[in-house]
Parts: sequence; structure tokens; C-alpha cells
Amino acid sequence: LKAWQAARDRQLARLEQLARDGRQHAELSRQSALLSQQLERAAAKRQELLDAARADGEETLRHLHRQYLRRQELLGELRQDELAIRTLVGEAGMKPLDERLANVAGGELEEERTRLSEQRDALRERLEACREAKSRKRFEIERLTEGGDHADKLQQAEERRTELRRLMKRWAVVSMCGTLFAQTKRLYEHEKQPSVMQRASKYFEKITFGRFTRMIAPLGEQRVLAERANGELLDASALSRGTAEQMYLCIRFALADEYAASGVRLPLVIDDLFVNFDDERLGYGMELLQMVSEGRQLLLFTCHKHVLDAYVSRFSAASVRHLSRKT
Repeated sequence: LKAWQAARDRQLARLEQLARDGRQHAELSRQSALLSQQLERAAAKRQELLDAARADGEETLRHLHRQYLRRQELLGELRQDELAIRTLVGEAGMKPLDERLANVAGGELEEERTRLSEQRDALRERLEACREAKSRKRFEIERLTEGGDHADKLQQAEERRTELRRLMKRWAVVSMCGTLFAQTKRLYEHEKQPSVMQRASKYFEKITFGRFTRMIAPLGEQRVLAERANGELLDASALSRGTAEQMYLCIRFALADEYAASGVRLPLVIDDLFVNFDDERLGYGMELLQMVSEGRQLLLFTCHKHVLDAYVSRFSAASVRHLSRKT
């Protein structure tokens, strides 16, 4: 009986073990199925990420991720820099700064940065030199203050301050006179030019099609300036040959008008003045010549066919005379 009970107990224990193994196997099977599902979802998600990033593998995706992190880092630095710039220039200065940066190339900005860095270094050196000079001056002041001639030095300083105030008043008077003289000079140059220059300026504006608005003869100077439409002044020597000859032509026409206004109508004699004009300048020149030739005799000499063609396009062909070498 005891042997039978022992055998039964062993069988029961074995059955319990089998039951436990069965339950573990079922649990493991369930977990395996879940893991398989998770693995499939992970693989699908991985492929989805690769497709979204247009990457051909995990290494490419990791590289793109590093680029993304670097981009976020740079964007953070950019926001900090923008905040610092906004703090420095204020809200009102942001728009002009943006417009300037939009119109400047990166190379120019780098050159500007280098130039400003050099200026900063120079200012630092100057600041350090000023500090050293300040220390020396302080030491000198202390030495003089402690010396026996301190009262004499104070008296001399007061006398120099008095002289300085006198010179400052004199400088103010001289500066005011200089300002008034400069204003008077500008008024003369811009509003009181001789009538010849005023007439020549009108012709010059027309013949240059508005690129230049007038000519100015500076007071007390032997030169003529040409003013662009944007207000820039150019010396006649800085003009192109064609533009300079246009200026010369306008002055000749203005002088002829000035003589005509006084009752003296002189003939206009022009000898191949248009030879250096391009087609555009030649057309404007002939148009101006047609205007100023009204009421006066015009003698235009040329040996260039294109000048003759331009003349015939605005004047009567019957007025053309062909001269031979013998003539």
C-alpha cells in the first residue's frame, strides 16, 4: 500500500509538473506571438521612417538624424543671435538692418567683419594706451599736488582756461562765418549760376536723356562739374569722352543763345563734333541741334556717313553740300 501511495504521489507530482510546463508553454507561445506582432509593427515603422526620410538604410537614417540634431542646434544659436542683435539695435533698427543684409553678399559681410575686428583690436590697444596715460597723469597730478609749486600750477591752469574760453568764443565766430560763407557759396552755385550755365544745363539734361540734370561752375574754381540725377557730382575729367563732348557742345549752344539774346546772332560752325558719339548720343545731339539752329545759320562739317545719315533724318537733304578735296 505504501509503495502504491508513493507511486501515486510521483504520478501526481509529474502531472502537476506537466500542467505547469503546459501553462508555461502556452504563456511563452502567447508572448512569442505578441513579440512577433511587435516585431512586425517595428519593422513596418522602421520602413515607414526610412521611406519618410528617403533613406536607403539605418546608417543613412542615423546620418540624417545627426543632421537634424545639428540643424536644431544651429537654429537655437540663430535665435540667440537674433535676440542679441535685437537687443543691440532695437526694434526700430531691425528693418534697416535686414534690408542691408539682404543686399550685401556673404563675401562683403566677411570683409566687413574682418574690418570691424581690426578696428576693435585697434580700439582696445588705444584704450589700453589711454589707461596707461591716465595712470601716468594721475601719478603726475599727485606728485605736483604734493610739491611746493602747486599753487603756481593752479594759477597757470586757471589762466590757460581763461585763454581757452577766449579762443573758443573766437572759434565760434570764425566757425559761424565759415558756415555762412559755405551756405552762400552753395546758394550761388545751385541758384545763382550764370545764365550761360543755366542754359547749358537744360541742354545737357536733354541730350543725356535725364542721366545728368545740370552743370555747375564752383565759385572761385576753374572747372565744371556735372550733376547726376541722383545728386552725385562728377568733375568733367571723370566723364567719358562722349559725355564730355556732349557737355562741350551744350556750353557752345548756350553761348550762342547768350549772344543771340543780346542781339548778336552768330552762325554755328561745327566740325565733326559728333564723331565720338554713339548712336544714342548722336540721336539726342541732332535733336538738340535742330532745336538751337532755329533762327540762325548752321554749318556742320563731317566726313562720316553715319553722322550725315543722322543729320538727314532731322534736316532737309537739300541743305547738304558735298565738298571735294579741291573745294
